[in-house]
Amino acid sequence: MSNSASIVNEVEERLNNEIEQLKKDIWRVGDPEKPQVAFGELFDDEQTQQHYEGLAATLKAAKKRGIVTYKSPILLKGAHDKVMVNLVDTSPQGESETTTNGVSSSKE
Repeated sequence: MSNSASIVNEVEERLNNEIEQLKKDIWRVGDPEKPQVAFGELFDDEQTQQHYEGLAATLKAAKKRGIVTYKSPILLKGAHDKVMVNLVDTSPQGESETTTNGVSSSKE
């Protein structure tokens, strides 16, 4: 494998890990009844601040992959604090397992 292919794989793996963590954080920080959270609330959470290099960039990548939705082209702290970030998969955390290619499979 070439060096550039190796770097691409590393970046892709890190992004996949961040998106998986993002799903958990939306459930943890947001409404326990449904997978949604205000951007400002997620941004201000201490654990979230310590984990992500760029929360807005991770959210944008998750939106492009169809994992989350939100009604703003960009997310900026302060200006977009009340924008709701919604998980597309609304099953409670732990009931389904998603692989890195986005295919869901139920746990038995």
